[in-house]
Amino acid sequence: MKIRKIIRKIKFHNPISIGMRTLKTGIAATIAATVAITPIIGNPFYALMGTVFGMQNTVSDSFKMGISRVIGTAIGAFIGFLFAYFELNSPPFIGLAIALVIIICGLLKIRDSILITVTLCLLIMFNPTREGGLLNYTFRRTLDTALGVIIGFLVNRFIAPPNHLKSLVIELELLCKLTKKALKDDGKLLELKKELSTLTLIHANYQTDEKYDNHDVSNETLRRTVDTCNDLYFHLKHCKASDRAIKNYHINQINQTLILLESTLNELKGVI
Repeated sequence: MKIRKIIRKIKFHNPISIGMRTLKTGIAATIAATVAITPIIGNPFYALMGTVFGMQNTVSDSFKMGISRVIGTAIGAFIGFLFAYFELNSPPFIGLAIALVIIICGLLKIRDSILITVTLCLLIMFNPTREGGLLNYTFRRTLDTALGVIIGFLVNRFIAPPNHLKSLVIELELLCKLTKKALKDDGKLLELKKELSTLTLIHANYQTDEKYDNHDVSNETLRRTVDTCNDLYFHLKHCKASDRAIKNYHINQINQTLILLESTLNELKGVI
């Protein structure tokens, strides 16, 4: 019985979706690996690691994450350098170095950078070759990682940057259709609820990248539309109430939302 369930899941499972972020990460990694052939980058590993960390869902997040990664890289390199310079590599000092990295990242509110910071710190502490000397090695590893982060940000910013407005149009159109279907079929309510969560996420990403968007869009209208749409699930759940007054109220609210939705869609389609 269990084998049949597993086979059924495999059979009807959706294929892996390759998104633009995945493709751009590959492009950024290719650029970083190409630059690594030149004397600009000393070690492609650190540059490629920084490139992957520098690619985020939004351009703003790429910038913020990139800054925190560069700061974290510098912290990890500095602590690693100090412990390596004074040959503090016994187990208690290893634990102390890692604890210091975590504490400093926490104080600077860059906890997302802890992994890359600890990694670089330990690599500097335990790399026996350190070509060019300890100080030069530390500087080069910091620079390699920082360049990788910068490449990731630039690729995300200028190569097919996230088009959140287009995604909003697609999602609003889907919600409009789903709402009309849900008025007749309660089975569509769960699907609509999921799409409302998606709409909220896309709108949040749009707001994050708003300064990079050149479209003339009324942010107030867009915000009001998204907020109003979020009430659709509640109204649809109660639009078939036995009390006529309650039923009419919820149906009226749904119709008003549909009017606002279609009006916003027409405005957005006129600018994208």
